Amino acid sequence: MIDFVQVNLLPAEYRVHKRALKLEPEVVIPLLLVGTMVVGLVFYQGVLNARVLTLQNEIRALDAQIRVNAPIEDEIRRLSEEKKVIVGKIMALERISVNRAKWVRLMEVLCRYLPQYSWLSSMKEGATAPPTLTIEGRTRSFPEVATYMADLRQSVYMTNVDLTKIEQVDENEKIYGFEIICTIDPNAGLMVESESAAPTAH
Repeated sequence: MIDFVQVNLLPAEYRVHKRALKLEPEVVIPLLLVGTMVVGLVFYQGVLNARVLTLQNEIRALDAQIRVNAPIEDEIRRLSEEKKVIVGKIMALERISVNRAKWVRLMEVLCRYLPQYSWLSSMKEGATAPPTLTIEGRTRSFPEVATYMADLRQSVYMTNVDLTKIEQVDENEKIYGFEIICTIDPNAGLMVESESAAPTAH
């Protein structure tokens, strides 16, 4: 049996030589790193997408719960508003009670020092800080107004007692109208203690 022998008769310079593919480490290592990074980024993106999907599902579930509990929230809000109104009424009643005690103290002082043949016609508290008290009255004795003001200055409840107006309102009976403005001392304890000393009647 004769074996077939193939002989290449081409000259050496025309012959095709098969060369094996050889990659240098300087090329392989960067390619591996880039491939690893790409795979890692794809995996991380998948994790993020899964997390986003989970959060979106949670948001939808919370929205559903909010819709279900909306009537309860409205009721809570309504009750809160009613509570505020009730608290406001309680505070108003407490202020009325406190003001009543304060006016009792002030009336005690104003009437205690009021001279004979004199009377008060009106009183008004100003909305200032500290509050002022405007006192209007009538008297048959002109000098008694000065005495009344001096006595009011002795009160621990009042300061800056000033006469703003005095005039004769009835020529036949010689009645004088006067107006006094004083400052109410907020630190005098109007709701705690009363005046300890009372002056002698005029």
